[in-house]
Amino acid sequence: MESTALTGSFLVGVATGGRSMTGLAAVALTTEPTRADRLLDRVATTRGRVLLTAGAAAEMVGDKLPTVPSRLSRQGLTSRIAAGALAGAALAVRSGGNPGLGALAGVTGSVVGSYAGATWRRWAGTEKATAFTAAVTEDLLTVAVALLACGLASQRGTGS
Repeated sequence: MESTALTGSFLVGVATGGRSMTGLAAVALTTEPTRADRLLDRVATTRGRVLLTAGAAAEMVGDKLPTVPSRLSRQGLTSRIAAGALAGAALAVRSGGNPGLGALAGVTGSVVGSYAGATWRRWAGTEKATAFTAAVTEDLLTVAVALLACGLASQRGTGS
């Protein structure tokens, strides 16, 4: 597996640590259907792209609500780890790499991204900026990292 694809899997995990659906939505939006992998092809359909993007957008809106539990809670971290594994494995498959390594890189990235995001929000949400400004800044960084990750993991194989 190329180092850039592995880096992409790690970074899509980091994005997933920030917003659990963003990494998966970025993979869907940047993958061309090839018939080389049926699951990736389903994600890359119009329906898959719309559903994942809508989920990511809803999460970004919902994240601003004061009743949302911490991303570091058991449920929050577990969902980010699972999504990071899926997104990392998907990028590995897309680039012709080992999905197990991609999943491991995605899991690692999602834990890093979860703790980094929580640390940022605690720091920036105090007197440095409003909590809302900190959250929107995190949204923008998360999307940028997800798109960078997908750009690093080039798509290989056209299938038949």
